[in-house]
Amino acid sequence: MILAVGALVLAGVVGVVNLAILLVVLRRWRGLEAAGGLPAAAGAFTDVRMIDRIPGFSARAVDGTAVTERTLLGKETLVGFFSLTCRACVDAVPVFAGHAERLRASGGTSLAIVHGDGAAGSELAAMLGDAMDIVIAEGAEAELSRRYGAKHYPTYAWYDRNGMVTSAGVGVAALRTELVAP
Repeated sequence: MILAVGALVLAGVVGVVNLAILLVVLRRWRGLEAAGGLPAAAGAFTDVRMIDRIPGFSARAVDGTAVTERTLLGKETLVGFFSLTCRACVDAVPVFAGHAERLRASGGTSLAIVHGDGAAGSELAAMLGDAMDIVIAEGAEAELSRRYGAKHYPTYAWYDRNGMVTSAGVGVAALRTELVAP
């Protein structure tokens, strides 16, 4: 009898400890989400790797101009991936805008890819249109996001003049630590 009571008490204590650990993990997860994503060290959530090049593509920007990977070659490029269903993406726009402005001043260019049905006429695309040099809207198929390896939003990738990725990450927290190369 005493053994059975001891086992029940032990099981109860283990259950309470498990619940406490779960609550701590959930709180931390929500904190990261509210901060705009995972830090740069968590870049494993994107398939963009340091050895990757700008993938080949052909698309129309929201303003109607034709855009290909050749449009981006020959200058440093910041590519940002946004989703209409992502709260942190709206918060990321001012951070991307700051980087895009500094990049433009040094001769570079910026590209925003907005994912979601109705992305072309969305408020997010309009906000990005004011900040970024090129904005491309893509539907549910997410063709460009898949080609670049973006699985989470917001995701960014910096490319050098030769089209080689120099930095990539997920979330605003990761982008805030990046500096535009002189």
